[in-house]
Amino acid sequence: MPESTRSAIIRSTILLFNRYGPMVPMSKISEHAGVAAGTPFRYYSTKEELLAAAYREAHDNTLRCVPQRPIEGMNAEQAVKSIVHTIMKWSAICPQDLEYMRKYEDMVCYDCFSERFSQTLYEGVIREMKLWPLLEGAVRADLPEPLLNRLISINCAIYSRYVIHLGLTPEDPAFCSLADATADSIWNSIRAHPSGCADA
Repeated sequence: MPESTRSAIIRSTILLFNRYGPMVPMSKISEHAGVAAGTPFRYYSTKEELLAAAYREAHDNTLRCVPQRPIEGMNAEQAVKSIVHTIMKWSAICPQDLEYMRKYEDMVCYDCFSERFSQTLYEGVIREMKLWPLLEGAVRADLPEPLLNRLISINCAIYSRYVIHLGLTPEDPAFCSLADATADSIWNSIRAHPSGCADA
């Protein structure tokens, strides 16, 4: 079957899941994708498998919003801020994907700090980009890598939803200001302080 058919099924799954939740019928997904009833089962044996594939597709879309310049050669602060800008850009370009990932994670109810979560859903941007050697020592010692992953993700999600609420695009000056403020806020909350203590 053509890749365009598979893509149409995935996109319809994301849009309709966001609208109706996990109970959306496969027949409605087929109809929205413009394919015959039962066609999704030629790609995925169950609806659960299709929903998981849609999650991976939404997640992989983040990788298409590459940083403005390669992470290699950056210091820890530059790398974190570049990642935040990239996530913010993705949320403005692909708001349906962001909403799907959030709703799917809520549906599966995994403990976000469990190995099951990181192995099955999302291991975190720090692990995916192998950034821990760069960040270790530059961030607060009381923030282990799994917690740091979630702090960045959760904070980005909050700001990203605000971007979507305002309907901003990456070309809007307000988007650039918000992305800069988000990156500064996240970095200042995780960076190591010279004294070893948070600023007063």
